[in-house]
Amino acid sequence: MLNVLLWYLWTQAFALGGSWVAKRWVGNLPDCGYGVGKALGLLLGGYFYWILVTLGLAQNNSGAVLMALGMLWAIGYWLRRTNSQQPMANSQSRRIAIVITELIFALGFVLCAVYRAYNPDIISAGGEKYMESMMLNAIVRSSHFPPNDAWLSGFSISYYYFGYVILAMLTKISGIAPSITFNLGGATIFALAMTSAFCVGFNLWDLHERQKIEGKGKSSVRPLLAGLLTAIMLGAMGNMGGLMGVLRCGNVLPASVWQWLDVRDIANQQTECTGLRPSGHFYSWWWDWSRVVKDYAPDGSVQEVITETPAFSYILGDNHPHTLALPFVLIAVAFAMNAASQIQGKLGFQKFGKPLAFLVGAIVVGGLSFLNTWDFPVYGVIAVGGVLLGSRVRGESLLPAFAYGLVMLLMGYLLYLPFYATFSSQARGIGVNLFSGTSFAQFLLMFPVFITTFATFVFSEVIQIKMPMRIMLMRTAGLVIGITFAALLAIVIFGLISPQNRALATELQATGTVMGVSRETVNARLLDRVQSPWTALFLTLGIATCATLFFTHLSPSSPHPSISSSPHSSARLIVLALFVFGAALTLVPEFIFLQDLFGTRMNTVFKFYYQAWTLWSVASAFAVISLLATPKLWARVMGGIILLLVAAGTLYPALAAFSKTNNFSAQPTLDGAAYMQSYNPDDAKAIDWLNKNVSGDPVVLERPDKGSYGYEGRISAFTGLPTPLGWGGHQNQWRGNYDEPAKREPLIASLYNTTDVSEARNLLDQLNVSYVVVGGSERAVYTSEGLTKFADFCGKAFASSEGEPNTTIYKCR
Repeated sequence: MLNVLLWYLWTQAFALGGSWVAKRWVGNLPDCGYGVGKALGLLLGGYFYWILVTLGLAQNNSGAVLMALGMLWAIGYWLRRTNSQQPMANSQSRRIAIVITELIFALGFVLCAVYRAYNPDIISAGGEKYMESMMLNAIVRSSHFPPNDAWLSGFSISYYYFGYVILAMLTKISGIAPSITFNLGGATIFALAMTSAFCVGFNLWDLHERQKIEGKGKSSVRPLLAGLLTAIMLGAMGNMGGLMGVLRCGNVLPASVWQWLDVRDIANQQTECTGLRPSGHFYSWWWDWSRVVKDYAPDGSVQEVITETPAFSYILGDNHPHTLALPFVLIAVAFAMNAASQIQGKLGFQKFGKPLAFLVGAIVVGGLSFLNTWDFPVYGVIAVGGVLLGSRVRGESLLPAFAYGLVMLLMGYLLYLPFYATFSSQARGIGVNLFSGTSFAQFLLMFPVFITTFATFVFSEVIQIKMPMRIMLMRTAGLVIGITFAALLAIVIFGLISPQNRALATELQATGTVMGVSRETVNARLLDRVQSPWTALFLTLGIATCATLFFTHLSPSSPHPSISSSPHSSARLIVLALFVFGAALTLVPEFIFLQDLFGTRMNTVFKFYYQAWTLWSVASAFAVISLLATPKLWARVMGGIILLLVAAGTLYPALAAFSKTNNFSAQPTLDGAAYMQSYNPDDAKAIDWLNKNVSGDPVVLERPDKGSYGYEGRISAFTGLPTPLGWGGHQNQWRGNYDEPAKREPLIASLYNTTDVSEARNLLDQLNVSYVVVGGSERAVYTSEGLTKFADFCGKAFASSEGEPNTTIYKCR
């Protein structure tokens, strides 16, 4: 309990400084940015901590964290004292928003911490917790930055690891063990995401209402409802997996429907049920619904596609970069909203662009790449788009705004140069998606709330606009043709320039087969693809219609009744833009994808769908409140139906939580390493001894895993001490090649197996090994003769027990 309180208070210390900065940086928002200030404080504090240690201006200890917190407070206090802007919302509305923000943060943190206490284990499979634990421990332990890659000694981490820096910062200052802060950090990220989502939803609707409410003394409950609905849609609502699980348990649908839906293996598996509740522990029904979309290779084999949602991430309990980044991408959305609704004209833009505020923007936007590189281009464009939209609404020239945004992105890159200097990628260009389109049934199961809201809101906007329907249809049709042409052109261009695609075309032309199948099969698959265009068609039509509405509203002579010269009308434009962005993100993988080591569109769908979920949560919450607020009966009915779909979506995290925790049956603890005491007590004792007795970052030799998701790498995962090779498969992904791990594999095997002491000494020197671990994992694959030699020339530093087998640690240098 004391650890929980201590962690919470240190988080709030950074949040306080963040709220001071936000009040000046996004002070045009009705709550003056208080809601996103919590995440902003951690991001800015994390940047100061990272750059101080990276530049050698501070040691990697709690002193560096206190320096970072001091810098944050100093900047925040100075901005707060020099803030000449007046809060745009009435004080009562802002006070209520602040109170609810604090309640959401505290409640979200406590509830998620309780859940994690029943689901704490840092295990090797069913997620990537070993990897995440390794990174957190390695950053905490590293004497310098860039931090050591504990799974490839002598190298620094080649991954987007800023989220782990932020968790390490709180770990350092709180003094709590990383195996506990791993779970406290996950609870914090959930609370921050819910808080930031509430802030964005609240502010967006309040901006919309400003023009309708005369006088600052009046207030409305709708902004609060919009904020709460945004938070629910983002973090407490899943896809239709929960509802479908209930239907499956009730045998409501015939077998033919499950075969037609074709979600993972659900049609062929018997779902465990407790009454009408789907049950089962790991890899059960709830896991299947994180893979809603199913792709097929030309030969008919299944290609896994990841379609995780934020709710799934929190249920799984992983602290992966896309999850850690979620609260911080919402800061970029808030920044865009603030810029788009700036009302002071050119003078306001000059004040908005003052150096310190500009620097904050660059740190935030640039940090998105360090947090989760996939987010930088998407939310960077959104941030710049907000600046451009604000200038356009105010009737200013777009050139200064464009220059401002471009320089901000460039500065954001330069501020994180030390990260890019050690970062490599597995990206191998752009691939063309010829064979696997998302079926509309699966797309609807994934995004039912957002698709229904999208279609209803756009229809409502179309019938309200005072434009001849003929012109509306012509403009929309022109955009549909343009989008279709652009998609086909992208396929042709990337098909021609991609070496992988050219190789497939050459193979087909030369042999009549490709990927092991005949030309006839390939042609049949291509024909099937062309005959099932419904997902792409829906998205293209939605983008075209939204774009038509957007530019019509943006026109100075806009006929829409809610659009006037007031910049507050930008709220509706923001909603349309977010719908377009989300639709574009889900449309892109229908045609092209980022090629990586997997060779499929799996990761592109995963990351783009996740981003679309975030953007559509903001837009849809606004749209639902808008539908419920209209006097038209049909719109209110549709708003009610959408709320029922939201309720159905909340079934997934509610039911999945019981499955993942085995009905909350375990003894609760926040220590993610506690299970090791019963799972492998010898290794647990060795890990505990290393954490207590070994300082710095000497190299520890343990058995590597050529692939991933094995028990190997357990010592480095729980201590952060570098080992010559941990999960080789992940190194291949992080670095885009297997060159260095391939060199080390035979050296490690020889070092463990050789009986020649002289050879062993040379290999120890070559790999720079200080400690050697000999436990059950090593005994399972290496020769007993080779393992016993360490007792001859290395000192026994630790043994978990007197008898055999045990886990022994030898100190060899």
